[in-house]
Amino acid sequence: MKRYPGLVGIPLVAILSFVATSSFADLIVRELGSENGEPAAYAVPYGFASEAMGFVLGIGGGISGLPQEQNSLLATVLVSDEDAAAAYVYFNDYQFTDIPRLFLDVSVGLGEFPQQRAYLELTPDASGIPAGSNDSSSTDYLDAPGYSNWIELDFKYVLDTGHGRSNPVNIYTLSNGLLVGGASGGGVFNPFKSGRSYLQFSLFHQDRDYDDVDPEFPLKTSGIGLSLRYDNTDFQINPSTGSVIQLGVKHDRGFYGDNRWTVGEIEFDHYFKLSNTGYTEQRVIALNAWAAHTFSDDRPPHYLGVTLGGLYRLRAYPIERFHDNSAIYYSAEYRVIPKSNLLRKLAFLDIANLQWWEIATFIEIGRVAPNWDFDELHHSMKSDIGLSLRIMANNDIGRLDLVWSEDDTAAWLMYGHPF
Repeated sequence: MKRYPGLVGIPLVAILSFVATSSFADLIVRELGSENGEPAAYAVPYGFASEAMGFVLGIGGGISGLPQEQNSLLATVLVSDEDAAAAYVYFNDYQFTDIPRLFLDVSVGLGEFPQQRAYLELTPDASGIPAGSNDSSSTDYLDAPGYSNWIELDFKYVLDTGHGRSNPVNIYTLSNGLLVGGASGGGVFNPFKSGRSYLQFSLFHQDRDYDDVDPEFPLKTSGIGLSLRYDNTDFQINPSTGSVIQLGVKHDRGFYGDNRWTVGEIEFDHYFKLSNTGYTEQRVIALNAWAAHTFSDDRPPHYLGVTLGGLYRLRAYPIERFHDNSAIYYSAEYRVIPKSNLLRKLAFLDIANLQWWEIATFIEIGRVAPNWDFDELHHSMKSDIGLSLRIMANNDIGRLDLVWSEDDTAAWLMYGHPF
């Protein structure tokens, strides 16, 4: 799943208020009985109070279905009374007509913020424990105004295997938000017979700055990414059965000085669909395992390297709370969609096209370490437990996570399942 590190420090209610697409390419979602999707535009104003940014006003909007049915163009801008300002634009799923298996995503973010937090240190701590390491203090960080900008181009090629052989763009059919046709996998774990496989090539540039801070650690990077993904789930947006495995590597050849770095990662998800009770429409156990390692002497900027904490992994902790050369992480979720038509009967919610709501409970464990040592990575691991409320609206998922650990608690408002 695509991560957007430039969103650090921005309360994600701003993003959830307008995003109505997933980060997956090459798919179309249609309601049962509909043959063709119609272009749809929308705009949503929003406002919130933030300790880091003050009172924020913004507007988000987008249009889907143009110029191709699977395309989405999304944008938001925001300003605050503490001089924060940001703009984000995403264009997803453009299919090249001459190479119909090739798709393009473009994302751009520009932001200036009165307060950015980083678990980094300008001078060594008296304890000798590096900031951001597994045993570091939660108070060992810096706060400073500055900017956070990025641009990324992702080229994704759908391989001519499995369910991707006859349809570069997969069409899913839903009834009240649940899959009834067009499953793209979930069968035998064999990329030649089931599921969809992708080869992705990325170009990225990211730059972060902390005013009045002249650190020795890198804050700017440009590089390339390469990944291979085998998605053998039935429905990419809301999987109920099957699995996903992804191998990826990112590399910066040292465009900004001598800092050359290479990071590799592997991730595996598995989904088990349970039988329904008289009170449920769907029950799923979802499992996730992830590992990453820095293969170079130099490390990437802390926000792009091997990190835990935030929206997706160890959610009880702040974004980028832990970072080091290596990491390992595990998570398990129990997801239940109750059998209830209450949301669908509320007329004032028709504009949001609410399809279902879900309760998820989850547990996470993980840790970072200076070296890839399997025993060390499974010793003194951080953990948390959480409760999540999720809804499906306009064929995408929004979630509110409440998470607790021995050290921190957090609430996250975001779109999409964490995995």
